[in-house]
Amino acid sequence: MRIPNAPDVKPLQHISPSIYEALLRCRARATWATTGDRSALPQHPRALLGICLHSVVEDAHNGKLAGLKGDDRLEAAREIFDQHSKFLYDHAHPLLRTKFSSPTRLPFYNLYRERAALEAVVSAECVERAVHSANVAQPASQLRMYVEKKLISRDGLLVGRPDLIDTVAREIVDYKTGAALDEPVDTIAEAEARQLRLYVHLAQENSLFVSHAVVVRPDGRRVSIDVSSQEADEEGRKARELLAAYNSAAGTTFNDAAQPSVEACQFCPCIPFCEAFWKASLPAWEERCGVHLEGHIAAVEESILQGIKLITLRVLVQRGTVAAGEVFVEQIPEPWATADGAIPPREGAMVRIVHAHRMGDDVPLMIRVDRIATSVWTETA
Repeated sequence: MRIPNAPDVKPLQHISPSIYEALLRCRARATWATTGDRSALPQHPRALLGICLHSVVEDAHNGKLAGLKGDDRLEAAREIFDQHSKFLYDHAHPLLRTKFSSPTRLPFYNLYRERAALEAVVSAECVERAVHSANVAQPASQLRMYVEKKLISRDGLLVGRPDLIDTVAREIVDYKTGAALDEPVDTIAEAEARQLRLYVHLAQENSLFVSHAVVVRPDGRRVSIDVSSQEADEEGRKARELLAAYNSAAGTTFNDAAQPSVEACQFCPCIPFCEAFWKASLPAWEERCGVHLEGHIAAVEESILQGIKLITLRVLVQRGTVAAGEVFVEQIPEPWATADGAIPPREGAMVRIVHAHRMGDDVPLMIRVDRIATSVWTETA
């Protein structure tokens, strides 16, 4: 596939909790998240399915499961999940559709589908209880429970859309879908706490008074923290300062804005086109950042397995989290490298292979691709 172009650094009118966290890690990463062409990179299957989960819960809160009971309600929620996943799959990056022939073939599909159905039933039941306790037939939009409600600070500099705000329980709930593999299970990480404090700040600025924040893990476990008004306001102040600092650097290039490090580059989607990463990355980064290599193709070997054309590349590695030298990247399905219409990898071309796996420590090093995460990017020499 062709290496995408990096976006320009442009001023931002406001930031969300997720962009705030991105800015704390790397200004260039925040640039991609706000102005980058999302269609240029393949989505992680978990990220796509996580969007579906949130959409099903929102639909349930807005009455799409009303009038159904028991298994009928669960089955309806599953069908809604199927509809959302098909739409997102049909509009996904061609590499994702090349690797997986239908949305139901995505890894973790059934797990996310069932969790979405269960969470949707809980959401629908909460709405019904609230209506019953009020003894009036209010629409869900008028209840004191808000799903995916957009919040804007009074000065317009901060925005956010919490998964759930329950003003009766005085809490904000954030559903984690598992896209980030470094999330703890039984505690709330500092990055998550920052996001929650900012959500509480936004809620309070919109006269929704909450003081409790809950994270729901992919397996359904809940962990929570209390957030005082002082803590929430302080997080809001820090976010505004970071926004101002970012805007003062507007007009610089993406690579000038980049702040590569092990921490900043872990799970970063920008690696395929971030020149700063390739200049800074070291083999010592592999344990936390994974296997990423850049080099020139010295030879291409072809084979056929079950009707699929496979290519093995002998690459002279120059940069990345793999030591410089000769490596073999084995059995890449050629359609992965040509999913966007690019020509197959050829001798002499520069190649970047991200999110692969090493096979032992023998020399020359053998690298295997991963069906879920690996992508292959080339430029003609």
